[in-house]
Amino acid sequence: MADDLDDGVIEVQVIPQDDNWGETNTITETATSVCTDLEDVDMGLFDDDDVEHRNFSCLNFKQTLSIIFSIGLGIFAILSPIAFLVMPNLISNWKTDSCAMTCGGMYISIGVKELVLLVGIWALYFRPTKAFMPRIDVFKVGMLSIGYLVVTLFWLFYVIQIFGKKSSDLSGIVSFAIYFIDSMLFLHYLALLLMWIRHQENIYNVSVIRNVDGSRKHYMIGQCSIQKAAVNVLEKYYIDFNEYNPYLPRPTSRSKINKFSNIKFYDLDNKMDMGNGKNFSQQASKAVIAAAALGRRKEGRNDRFYEELEIDRRVRKRKARLVAAAEEAFGHIARLNAFDTSKKANGSMNPDEAAQAIFPTLARPLQKYLRTTRQQLHYPLESIMKHLAHCIMFDMSARAFLERYTCDQPCVGYVSSSQSQDWTLISDFAATKQLSDGMIFQLQQNDISLVVVVSRTPIFKISEHAYDIDTNRFILRLSSETSV
Repeated sequence: MADDLDDGVIEVQVIPQDDNWGETNTITETATSVCTDLEDVDMGLFDDDDVEHRNFSCLNFKQTLSIIFSIGLGIFAILSPIAFLVMPNLISNWKTDSCAMTCGGMYISIGVKELVLLVGIWALYFRPTKAFMPRIDVFKVGMLSIGYLVVTLFWLFYVIQIFGKKSSDLSGIVSFAIYFIDSMLFLHYLALLLMWIRHQENIYNVSVIRNVDGSRKHYMIGQCSIQKAAVNVLEKYYIDFNEYNPYLPRPTSRSKINKFSNIKFYDLDNKMDMGNGKNFSQQASKAVIAAAALGRRKEGRNDRFYEELEIDRRVRKRKARLVAAAEEAFGHIARLNAFDTSKKANGSMNPDEAAQAIFPTLARPLQKYLRTTRQQLHYPLESIMKHLAHCIMFDMSARAFLERYTCDQPCVGYVSSSQSQDWTLISDFAATKQLSDGMIFQLQQNDISLVVVVSRTPIFKISEHAYDIDTNRFILRLSSETSV
């Protein structure tokens, strides 16, 4: 069972980098739908201990082991050159030659390279991650293995050739330490090429489809593993896809109510006998009922059409009233001149006080609009007041204030930056497998799923032809109906 889970279903957690407040439900909160008990929603209030516990639980054994090996390699890479230079001075019976002028520049070179190596190790292995991968990166494991192999070979050579023979050539020892640092820097350059620069060349077209509403986006992505492609897709999904609201008003088909036909057949005086033991009503009942069902289906389509128009009309009416109320409310305030000190002490207000003063004017239209569009759970009173004060502070118009509520917002606007987003990666391939043409995998979170289809971009063959200016001549063809 464990092997099947490793090959098929994998957990991916993405930490969004947006500071916007949002709606949270549970630990496995979805950023794309409200699919848990909405009565238990806590708007933007998080416990630091719970967040730390969730982040710590994301680190599985493989990730912890990778961090330990990365720390070990960093310590060996930084301290080994220093140990190569210090050990001859710590051992009493080890005498070395002096090379003041030559070794002085080498020491400075070692210090600079050590600093560059320290920054490179931090950037590759200890930089804060944006996502917790289900499996260890193959290239990272490979670079760690090569790094430990290089450190082991240098130490073996140092112990056998230099420490064992008590070499007195100090310049040779310093050069040996420089060679070690150069080798480690080269490995980090190679890791940078494989783990970062290699992904920058876009060679795949990724089609992302959301199952609940059919929204589709296309992205370009470079060569990477499935799990990294999943993280890349989720980062773009939270920015480019609009938030899905399952509670939006939708038309209901009335044909479901009229489930049975109202047509009934009665054979009076037994005059519809066909002679073979069957009545006419029995012969024609199926056709008549089918025609009645077809009429009900047409009626259902018409009802749906008019109900959609009614919903759209009701939303536009609420929006028009809200815009009028907001413009009236914003017209009641005006910014004071910076040099007008006489009015500052006479009834002037700060942005928060101004927001509280004009909010009653637009409170009821805004409440009705949010209820009509089923958005009242996303916008508590505190967030509305904060947004209103923000708009007043920066001299925004009424329509700029209403943009958050009247326009579709991306998914990242409803997600807290302090809580991770749990997604499940479903694929027929291992998460560490590289992308290929025709590959399909799925990202699932509760009732929301993203189907990702990978296709390779075509190879463009461009030929060059010289522009013949002699052919760039034209004549005017006149006819009897041509007017010039």
